[in-house]
Amino acid sequence: MNAVAAEWIKLRTLRSTWWALGVGVLTALALTALGASTVISRWAPGRTGEQAAMGIVVADYVGVVLAQLPLGMLGTMSISGEYASGMINTTFVATPSRSRVLLAKAAVLAAIAVAASLVIAIPGYLYGHAVASRFGPTLPPAGAWAVVGGGTLMIVMTTLLGLALGAIFRNGVVAVCVLMLLMVLVPFAGLMLPGGEVVNRILPGYPALQLIEQLPDIMPDAAAFAVLGAWAVVPLLIAVLANERVS
Repeated sequence: MNAVAAEWIKLRTLRSTWWALGVGVLTALALTALGASTVISRWAPGRTGEQAAMGIVVADYVGVVLAQLPLGMLGTMSISGEYASGMINTTFVATPSRSRVLLAKAAVLAAIAVAASLVIAIPGYLYGHAVASRFGPTLPPAGAWAVVGGGTLMIVMTTLLGLALGAIFRNGVVAVCVLMLLMVLVPFAGLMLPGGEVVNRILPGYPALQLIEQLPDIMPDAAAFAVLGAWAVVPLLIAVLANERVS
């Protein structure tokens, strides 16, 4: 717990933390409001209350996942910045176990990612509910929880992936470039190229967009959650092993 508390103190005192969170949250909120207004204005008059409730949740979490890249960059900066400044040496003197330091950072960043997703999702949902009030939306149906879970896990996964890449490469620019490659460029190319959906099955982007109902299903929801979970955990384990072996 001492390592977690120390990482929380370091992160909250960094100006870059609040810039990344501010940019991610405010951009996502603005785009959520714009997207919800646009989508709901196009709904047919005959939409039921349950359909409206599901549509609000989907529109809301499309906005939530837009914060993933700023939070992923926060993940990279949380450790690459320490390597660049040399502060990481002080950290390892205070906590000699490198795996403990990395896992403490992961715990703090995961909590921040969940909190950020809620800060976006709650006002976004309330706004969407108000805009769609003429449809009489009910409580979100059971299927909405896959959207909520998928959107939240996407935010957490991208943040932890950024941390893992920052720990592996120890260079913020390289880590961010690899993050963009994995999260944006390769999945987009997969959508354009023949047979690309096979590659997208094992990348995080398509499963997440499937869960928030933005792309057709190419796998069961359980498999999509498993892929996202693996991208949150496996790179972090690789980073732990790499940092334990390198002085």
